[in-house]
Amino acid sequence: MARPNMVGIGLRVAILGCGTISHQHVAAFRSNHLSTITALIDKQLSKTRSFLSGQPEPKVFSSLDDALRWNEFDAVDIMLPHDVHEAAAVQCLRAGKHVLLEKPLAHNIDAARRILDEARKARAADPRLVFMVAENASYWPEVVKAEELIADGCIGDVHMAKSHYWESKAQSPFAMFDTDSWRYSVERVGGGILMDGCSHWIRPLRVWMGDIDEVVGITSRDPIKSMQGESLVRALIRFKSGKFGQMGGTVSTAPMSNQPFFHIFGTMGEITIDGDFDGGMTLFNHEHPRGLTLGSQGGFMASYKPEIDDFLSAIIHEKPLKASAEQALGELQTAQAIYRSMDTKRWEKIDSF
Repeated sequence: MARPNMVGIGLRVAILGCGTISHQHVAAFRSNHLSTITALIDKQLSKTRSFLSGQPEPKVFSSLDDALRWNEFDAVDIMLPHDVHEAAAVQCLRAGKHVLLEKPLAHNIDAARRILDEARKARAADPRLVFMVAENASYWPEVVKAEELIADGCIGDVHMAKSHYWESKAQSPFAMFDTDSWRYSVERVGGGILMDGCSHWIRPLRVWMGDIDEVVGITSRDPIKSMQGESLVRALIRFKSGKFGQMGGTVSTAPMSNQPFFHIFGTMGEITIDGDFDGGMTLFNHEHPRGLTLGSQGGFMASYKPEIDDFLSAIIHEKPLKASAEQALGELQTAQAIYRSMDTKRWEKIDSF
């Protein structure tokens, strides 16, 4: 693999897929002096127009094949529909590129395992190669702050946590309510919201409570019947520690009340994280029985910069990633176990890798 060109422009990055989420990634790369975006790749060339600036100006391609033949980049940030993650990631890894792959790993477990196998082969050939799954919830400032408060003993021993991913068309900052979107296709997504937005609400539970042992759940298409997969999910979670939690997801075209995204219960108090993408959280304990408003730590959107910074630091400074790519299999396994639970109407174990 060609080593990064660090003269003047830093690590050279190709953006593969210039849809909604790419705007957050591009802004984060451009805010870090260690990187420069040299290529934009999208079948719909019109999507690249808003990014055509910078020094040097990125070169535009309609296919990954053409971009790899040009080859003036060291890393690829893949932001494509779930069902094509495997093909794109494998092609980039075999070309010796560092890869940042948007969550989830893939649209099913088998494809995810093949990607991880390919990444292991690539790292065996070049130990400095970085493969990272972009689960930005690990960098969500409120999630990180809650982790710190728990570690400091601010709410005692944590015994339960619950999360609720919710978005309504009237309140969402994301363009996920387009009925023509690939996100409405079970074949492309691999399911419904469990395979998409809920990933960001499962990861924090794992950060605070540890790995998941088993789940039991139920799903429904009632809120958005035009979505082929579920737009409503409720699940109970038992962690390997023996503690338990709850996870919910609701996406609706109707207005919704403001509900906390997360609620963490301890022997000495509680932490709530506001149901607002702009952030906000409150600590309840004996010192603050009526609640200490900690305010916004940055909000969900502030998670992208530290995520990109971590990717770049792993490549340039060879620092360990905050979360390994293998850890991202957990969100996918949790979703699949909930789907099995729908069929069996029983608790379902999380598959071991």
